Amino acid sequence: MRTSKTEIFILSGFLGSGKSTLLAKLLKFEKQQGRQIGVIMNEMGKESIDSEAIPNEIPLKELLNGCICCNLQGELSLQLKVLTEENELDAIYIESTGAAHLLEVVDACTHPLLINHLEIKGIITLVNAKQWRDRKMSIKLKKLLKEQIKFANIIILNKLDTIEEGEIDSLMNSIREINPNGHIIPSTYAEIDPKILSSSKVDTIEDSLKDLNNEHAHLHLQTFSFPINSPINRIQFEKWLSVYSEQLYRAKGFIKLMETPGTFLFNYSYGTSMFERCKLNKDYPETLVFIGENLDHKEIETMLFKLQQR
Repeated sequence: MRTSKTEIFILSGFLGSGKSTLLAKLLKFEKQQGRQIGVIMNEMGKESIDSEAIPNEIPLKELLNGCICCNLQGELSLQLKVLTEENELDAIYIESTGAAHLLEVVDACTHPLLINHLEIKGIITLVNAKQWRDRKMSIKLKKLLKEQIKFANIIILNKLDTIEEGEIDSLMNSIREINPNGHIIPSTYAEIDPKILSSSKVDTIEDSLKDLNNEHAHLHLQTFSFPINSPINRIQFEKWLSVYSEQLYRAKGFIKLMETPGTFLFNYSYGTSMFERCKLNKDYPETLVFIGENLDHKEIETMLFKLQQR
């Protein structure tokens, strides 16, 4: 039985940026390494075209006619669960639609029922060099592309053959302004060294104080999970969450409260907390999951321990 967590790699980028090309290269590399890989592909339309390029021996789940960051978010969590239950996988690659918001995809991958079995290892955004240079797009699309760059730990400035060589540095600097901590890779035809993904690692407070080097691409959008063994004080919990409002994007999990009996599904988003009583009479994994930037793992752990003390 598999004891280690299945690695998750999320591929992001607007239409035509080269996600499918990159995925094909990465799957070939993974096969050469002898690793067992699964794939989830998301298409806005009713039919999937890119999935035809996925080798038959690779377990594949398709999410069609919608985006995993909104109406298919719950379906993504379900398919991740099914993939890991049906197969012993080293990693799962998720190719999102060009319209996907990365934070929402990460949110779906960190469901409390999944968090102990999955580990987000890399968030890769591909940027079409010519499209990024011209910026001939709506304000809404510009905001989306900036978000896809901001939350990635690896940014591939792709299709360099469509621009002049003298423009590359300027484009890379503009990307670095949005994400100073990301590992930026210039590329044509999504040609990168796949080893950069296998050496990708979750960032820590100590790592954030060091300069990035050529060996690691730190995942600065952090995800932490903590077991909750006792009921917590709701008032003190919400007061503590408000202190982290600028750094904390999401928090969720199954918890018990000192004030009220029963198990609650907790969700925190955009500074607002929700507690929904679980109706089914079953055992839930009492775990809290946090997603954010510049979060101090030890500080959160210490505070959660205090909140469980009567």
